Amino acid sequence: MNETSNSSSQGQYTVRKQAAKAKTQAREAVALLEQAHELLTKDDAMQPATEPLHAAIRQAEVRAATLEDWYWRTYYLTSGKQDT
Repeated sequence: MNETSNSSSQGQYTVRKQAAKAKTQAREAVALLEQAHELLTKDDAMQPATEPLHAAIRQAEVRAATLEDWYWRTYYLTSGKQDT
């Protein structure tokens, strides 16, 4: 039974680690989209891609915030520890 408990704990750790990675990657995606926007603006503020890029940034921000909120509620509130 101890072996099953260790396996379960390892599985929970792996899921938490994957969730933390997803949360970090979501924020990195937002940063990359913002960098792309800056480069487009420097090139030509009237680029046709500017508006779709704004929409992608907004959508990525919402998704990243949702992931961060879920992660916080799932791991911070349940464990009593903060993991950033």
